[in-house]
Amino acid sequence: MMKKRLATILIASTLGVLATPAMAQFGAILGVLSGSSNAGGSDPQTIIASALAAEKLMNNSVALLSRSLVSKEQAAALEAQRKAANEITDPAEKQAKLNEVRKSEQAALNEAMTNANVESEVKKIDGKQREDLAAASFNFMLALLQDKALIEQSKGLVGSFASNPMNITKLGGVKDAVSSLSNQISAASSVAGKMPAIFTAVGVKPPASKDEKPKVVAQVEGE
Repeated sequence: MMKKRLATILIASTLGVLATPAMAQFGAILGVLSGSSNAGGSDPQTIIASALAAEKLMNNSVALLSRSLVSKEQAAALEAQRKAANEITDPAEKQAKLNEVRKSEQAALNEAMTNANVESEVKKIDGKQREDLAAASFNFMLALLQDKALIEQSKGLVGSFASNPMNITKLGGVKDAVSSLSNQISAASSVAGKMPAIFTAVGVKPPASKDEKPKVVAQVEGE
């Protein structure tokens, strides 16, 4: 009886740590993309690894999209910033600078997507650049679908801890994954609403499922 009470207290205290802000993020995040998926069956290690993969897919897609949709001058400036960040030898400083570059790329992409003529401008793109833009757009939406599914799986996993207290020690990694996914969805949400125009312009369909394979694209250094 004493062991059961201790396990209950441990679960309650751990979930209390999650409640702010991670658990509160679930409701807001799930409202970003409609639909549902089966969740709850994944283990902590799988969710964390999948979250890292989705994050890399999103970061690479944003970098490629920003290069395609912003002005040549902006694209060159962003590439120069990324190159400088990748040349930093100190790991912590390098990561901090890369995070700054990603924010700049996201901001540049957001600005480009506010252009009322973005669809007509994209239709002017042809050849390899058009193919690359279509592939990056597909991967961007695929990463969002994966993010949403992982958030739901994480929610189900947290609920399952009550029946398996041994997983409590792994909760910190899941919390970090939820926070990362939350930030990623929040940053990408404004672009996602305008992606249908891009898909129409390049003449391709968006991913129908999170389980579709990413399109082959160039790998941006640092991602």
